[in-house]
Amino acid sequence: MSFEIGAIDAPRDHYERVVYGTLRILWTHKWLVVCVLGVAYAALSAALLVLPPRYTGEAIIKVDFVRNETVAGERVQSTAAVDAAAVVDSTARIIRSRATASAVVSALRLDNDPAYTSLSRPMRELYKVGRAIGLPEATPRDLAVSRLMNQIAVTNDPRSYLITVAVTTSKPERAAQLANWVASEYLRGRMREQATEAYAVAEREVATLSSVYGPRHPNYLSGVAKLERLKTELDAARHGAIVTEPEAVVTRDMVRFAAGQTLLPAEAVMIPSGPNAALLFVLTTLAALAVGILLALLAEKRARPGSLSQTVAGPGRPALPRNR
Repeated sequence: MSFEIGAIDAPRDHYERVVYGTLRILWTHKWLVVCVLGVAYAALSAALLVLPPRYTGEAIIKVDFVRNETVAGERVQSTAAVDAAAVVDSTARIIRSRATASAVVSALRLDNDPAYTSLSRPMRELYKVGRAIGLPEATPRDLAVSRLMNQIAVTNDPRSYLITVAVTTSKPERAAQLANWVASEYLRGRMREQATEAYAVAEREVATLSSVYGPRHPNYLSGVAKLERLKTELDAARHGAIVTEPEAVVTRDMVRFAAGQTLLPAEAVMIPSGPNAALLFVLTTLAALAVGILLALLAEKRARPGSLSQTVAGPGRPALPRNR
């Protein structure tokens, strides 16, 4: 029994001596660890001063699974018989697609904005190498679309049918504007699809009325007038204008409701969303402590050319042999 107790206590005593020996080394070289922490905090402070604050604007789209259909000349509503989660996911994919970002770039002319078309020196050198080996050169529009897509984050919650469009920039007003434009460009695309579908249905109705009643019947004339109105709305939707249907309640440059989907526009938030100073402080502290401990152990090993494990284990008993 005494042999077993000694066999159990020996490793514990050894590891206790290792801990005490390591703490003794760190206390001996405490100023080295403090200097490493000071340099790390100074570098973090300089980085926080250089890095501009980032602001995030969020626009929310609520997907309603109702669409308008025309039956016997009257508009009725029917619920889409599809999986709701699949509809929300596909909607989020369309919003984060390159086509939506390209439409925003065209609407706001971001391809003429140096903030979206300028390249850093390493990227310019990389593009020079690409041109030297025959790769096609990126146009300002391609650069603007890629830069905008990097700023957009689209998240969806299938349980509540909400899609959040978040855009992060260095200015709060700009972030809110871009978030609203990304969401509204998607809704304008849906409105164009809706206008195209309504115009096709009206054309078929006019053809049916012409064959049944003739070109002089009041029903036919009413259908022709409706077709002309839908054609005007379709042309306006294709050219990016705001549709004046009752279900498309709009404000300046913003679609609030379209194609069965509701938009809650983003507002400028003056509180920065990044960089996260608290998280950077914790990570910097952990990294600086790791480097400081490593430097302290290396300094102790250099000061005492003997075995570092013997120094850590303490003078009371030799260090345990390593397993081979």
